[in-house]
Amino acid sequence: MRRRLYMWMVAGMVAWLAGCAGVPAHFEKPTVSLAGLSLKEAGLFEQRFTLVLRVQNPNRFALPLNGLDADLAVNGKPLASGVAAQAVTVPALGDAKVRIDVVSNLATLARQLRRADGQGLPRYRLTGRLFVPMRSEGIAFEMDGEVPAIEGWFDAPARQERF
Repeated sequence: MRRRLYMWMVAGMVAWLAGCAGVPAHFEKPTVSLAGLSLKEAGLFEQRFTLVLRVQNPNRFALPLNGLDADLAVNGKPLASGVAAQAVTVPALGDAKVRIDVVSNLATLARQLRRADGQGLPRYRLTGRLFVPMRSEGIAFEMDGEVPAIEGWFDAPARQERF
């Protein structure tokens, strides 16, 4: 019985050490910026948008993403949210675009557009998490900026980013 317990303890220690070997000693958080927004589907009660996020990896190793979640607010009020299980590998010292569908409802969108009328460009805030194998809780990101003029609609990069 003792020998069996000892074998299980050794196996557990080996598994734990192998797991630690997969976590890099020096990890920098990736940066996320809003690269685009397009209307995917418009219905009477809800609208579906596709956000295009640019994820930049400042590390010297490739960063595999298992998915992400995101919430979009305009003028401080929640507008749309969504999740994506898209698997993407961001190359070392490189970037990749990730698409995520977010859903909004007509009433919320109408209120936001009405509030923005005559007050200059509305402000947006995008928050969320990137899911990577090495961190079970994900990597949080938060960014905000002004919604660009109509002809550009979110084609400009984010004005400010915080982690």
